[in-house]
Amino acid sequence: MRLFSTDIDGTIYDGSDSLARFRDYWSRWDSGPERPFLVYNTGRSLDDTLTLIETENLPRPDYLICGVGTVIHRHEGDLLDAWHDELAREWDYDVVHAAAGEHSPARPQPEECQNPFKSSWWWEDADTAAIDDLLARISESGVRAQAVYSSNRDLDFLPASANKGNAVAWLADRIGVPLNDVVVAGDSGNDASMYRVPGVRGIVVANAEPELVASTSALPVHRARARCADGVIEGLSVLLDRVSD
Repeated sequence: MRLFSTDIDGTIYDGSDSLARFRDYWSRWDSGPERPFLVYNTGRSLDDTLTLIETENLPRPDYLICGVGTVIHRHEGDLLDAWHDELAREWDYDVVHAAAGEHSPARPQPEECQNPFKSSWWWEDADTAAIDDLLARISESGVRAQAVYSSNRDLDFLPASANKGNAVAWLADRIGVPLNDVVVAGDSGNDASMYRVPGVRGIVVANAEPELVASTSALPVHRARARCADGVIEGLSVLLDRVSD
């Protein structure tokens, strides 16, 4: 494992006790000569993620992927603007946001949940066909967008080339890590794209939402018996033991 891409909430973080166990586990990597890149891949905004790292004392990551794959940030540096250049092709936030507001019952999430490449809404019990119809309407305007629906409520419209999986694949290529050396972990529907990246190995924690369980049912992932951080530790131990064998 040369890169570990993990969601935060419900995956490595579910309160201080589970986080402490993950912190202790990861400290073994920190002191080793072949420390993997640690990447937090979250739906949180960049500012919110940075605050959480400080207030909860999360292990220091090398990179942050925030806003459901729309922002990539080197933790001790700057935004990776090249990723935003990639996302800007055939994307128009104003068109997407207006279409969702005018042609659906969805309610916009607060301003801090939005960014130039993520239009975020609340839509309880949304029908897949209704979301597809909305995407078709957006496409007629010349904008290539995708919808990520999770927790039976949270709807994010992103550029077609964005999402957590595409972002981690782009980052791995940029820093020279083969996808076969990438491990991912998550718990919700917006994590599903990480597991579909060719070559990666995945961990699905025991508390995973039904959307993620269903979307990874045919994939060779480790389905942890334990919840949250304990499930991540279990999965890493199993996957890395398999490699060493």
